[in-house]
Amino acid sequence: MTVRGLSVLLFVLLAVGASSLVWWRCEGEAPRVDAPEALAVGREGTEVKLGFADDRSGLRQVRVVLRHASGEAVLRDDLHPGSLVSGAVRKPSREDVSLTIDPQALGLPEGDAFLDAEAVDWSWREWLSGNVTRVSVPVEIDLTPPRVFVESGLTYVRRGGAAAVSYELDAPVARDGVEVGDAFFPGFAHPGTPEGSSGRRFALFAVPRDASESPPIHVVAVDRAGNRTTARWATRVQERSFEDVRINLGESFLEGKVPSLAGSLGIGAADPVAAFQDINTRIRAENEERVRAVVARGGATRLWEGAFRQLRNSAVTSRFAEHRRYFFRDAQISEAIHYGYDLASTARDSITASNAGRVLFAGDLGIYGNCVILDHGLGLTSLYAHLSSLDVSEGAEVARGDVLGLSGTTGLAGGDHLHFAILVSGVYVDPKEWWDPKWVREHVEVHLPPKGS
Repeated sequence: MTVRGLSVLLFVLLAVGASSLVWWRCEGEAPRVDAPEALAVGREGTEVKLGFADDRSGLRQVRVVLRHASGEAVLRDDLHPGSLVSGAVRKPSREDVSLTIDPQALGLPEGDAFLDAEAVDWSWREWLSGNVTRVSVPVEIDLTPPRVFVESGLTYVRRGGAAAVSYELDAPVARDGVEVGDAFFPGFAHPGTPEGSSGRRFALFAVPRDASESPPIHVVAVDRAGNRTTARWATRVQERSFEDVRINLGESFLEGKVPSLAGSLGIGAADPVAAFQDINTRIRAENEERVRAVVARGGATRLWEGAFRQLRNSAVTSRFAEHRRYFFRDAQISEAIHYGYDLASTARDSITASNAGRVLFAGDLGIYGNCVILDHGLGLTSLYAHLSSLDVSEGAEVARGDVLGLSGTTGLAGGDHLHFAILVSGVYVDPKEWWDPKWVREHVEVHLPPKGS
């Protein structure tokens, strides 16, 4: 090849290489910015997470600015290493940003603001300035906490028992209800008040069996900006003790009932004592988690009316919240709290709804066997366990006295009986209160208008 030919070839190769470089470095894929659609910032501040990424030439700059009525504040301005020739040092590149918007530190006034997030890459596009992606997030600066007015007067509540409170909010909030120590009981629109609006509210609450001594009780309201208000009112916790019961397990129970139940639960039964311990601890805990998940689906409309009805012609064979210690051959092998009443009648007796409600669950529930859970509205539910058969299905509406199924020995039951329990927002409470018309009238219905009004 002649010198002229080599020169032409070299020129072509250089031109192709330069064109390829220009094409590669002028890529038009813009960086990605992941940000929330909107933000609300309260007095305590709000944490916001943003994500920036670029898969081609890589991130060059990440910048976050908060614009508000009094000016603007630069919250983040990061430069990523690289060069116009090669782009970012690391490709693909990503930066995850976590920021706290603190109104006090930033001197933010109440009102509307915007969080501007910008990402620039190392592309030669736009006269070497790179591809740019800008996202503007509307921000509500709300520094005024909600106001709560408790309407109820002096309220007595027993340990392991329930009570009710009425209160009023001056504006809609994200979360409201009653806190009893660490337990939370959601509030609901007072009957006649549209759900989601401000105005009168109602909450059932309880003092859990194992709550601390004299737990703090207050109404709490938290708006969507995170501003929190608590309001106390006169409450008195009536202390009580719970029975400590020894239960001796016989050979027939451990060698008959336990292996059968263990097999259905996928537990080895070669050692019946070990199987019982697993069922009474791990499986029981799992079943209680499921119960809480089921009752959390309860509705905001009151379905019950008046006192609840105890199973007809039934005898109480064990009481609410007793501490059971299980023994075999004089050695304690397990223990549990029994959150309900055991009610015995005739074998395969008709089990009826204690009050009007809707079936939340009807099926097998481990230690509870065939079980029905009814929603009565406003956080109130009832549970019926150990049934031999079920006559209702999920979603069915039932009236007080409707048959749910027949009593039996399914689950961890040693004999034919009904295990009956009542829960308030997932916390077990003493059914005896709810069986008492005077208690229901004076402690709950006094806060509510007549049903249907």
